[in-house]
Amino acid sequence: MITILCGRVAAGKTALAARMERTGSVALSCDELMLTVFDGCLGERHDQTAMKCLRYLFSVAARLARRGLDVVIDYGFWLRAERDAARSYFAREGLPCRVLLVEAPESVRLARLARRNDGLRQASGRVYLIEGELLDRMEAKFEPPGADEIFEIFDNTEEFS
Repeated sequence: MITILCGRVAAGKTALAARMERTGSVALSCDELMLTVFDGCLGERHDQTAMKCLRYLFSVAARLARRGLDVVIDYGFWLRAERDAARSYFAREGLPCRVLLVEAPESVRLARLARRNDGLRQASGRVYLIEGELLDRMEAKFEPPGADEIFEIFDNTEEFS
């Protein structure tokens, strides 16, 4: 089974992916891939590059799933078009795919984000803070899954590690 994680910034997608990985799934992260491969901020090329990375992760997920492994793709899938593209890709490959919407109350998300940003301010290496205008732009992009989309909801109010 391939699971794609959909949700707003700091909803807990990465923590859920890690939890699923501890129970046997293979977790693939678009953010992790991009932070590893690219040395600096991509600016206007970010979204286009993210889509290329995501297509690569789809092919990796398909290969793993054909070997009988469960795969979770850690990416926001903020746009309906992204979710549709994922479902279509895996359907063409003959592989089951589910969309898991990860939700948390806004107060929980913002507290997580503040902790994340505070920790990154102390970190060495390449990081990016999500705050101010960047956060506003990211929040504005999110298109909640419609009633006609097939998905499951994971309430990620609690902290887990």
